[in-house]
Amino acid sequence: MEKKFIERYGSLKKIEPLKSITDDAVLPNTLAFECPSPFPGYYGSKPTEEIPLYVYFILDGYFHLEDLLLIKEDIKKVVDFDFHATICALEFFDETFNAIRVRHVEDYAKLRKLQQLFVEHGIHFHKKSRKYKYIEDAFIRIKKFFQLEEIEPGRFFDLVEHDHGYIKIDQHLEMNDFLEIARQVDYNLDIIDYDAALASYFEDYKVHDMIRIYTEKISKELLQNIKVEYEKKIKKLLS
Repeated sequence: MEKKFIERYGSLKKIEPLKSITDDAVLPNTLAFECPSPFPGYYGSKPTEEIPLYVYFILDGYFHLEDLLLIKEDIKKVVDFDFHATICALEFFDETFNAIRVRHVEDYAKLRKLQQLFVEHGIHFHKKSRKYKYIEDAFIRIKKFFQLEEIEPGRFFDLVEHDHGYIKIDQHLEMNDFLEIARQVDYNLDIIDYDAALASYFEDYKVHDMIRIYTEKISKELLQNIKVEYEKKIKKLLS
């Protein structure tokens, strides 16, 4: 099969625990969270306290992705470290918050500097609150650009995050249905630890649904095995 590369815009949806960042790693009186377990289904993941894997700066209102991308490029010209930033929405405690998700920052010392630069570019952050210390299950919807290699019809490798793969599904799933199906698939597949999340991209004025698979041992065979199991469970759900 000839290699097929695609670049699409879409989103990633998942449930994660969050804890507030309370020290001087962020600006005073601002609300920010980190994810202590960004891949809760993958037990081989070994996050360290020295590296902020996923950080969410909570915004004081809505902010356009286009504006953030322009600001991000300006900031990258003046800092000596790499980072990735995108817009997302978080839902917990029956509330919805807009946020900037930041990753690929080398250490906590750089977070505050990055946040200050966001402020200097006109971004306003939500005030800190003791109400939001720990969130057990936050629903997170992340705006995302996908750069994928289609290895087989309906199966993709991520060209940026090399331990991520995607399987395309024909049926749109709500989060509750996905979580139940994912639990059943995990029970039936006694193969390897991995984490799954919902994803989608836009093409031809349509939403194309996928499941994101994370594991350091990603392979064509593993994606195919998972794809078969998900198709079985989705078909059973709809029957």
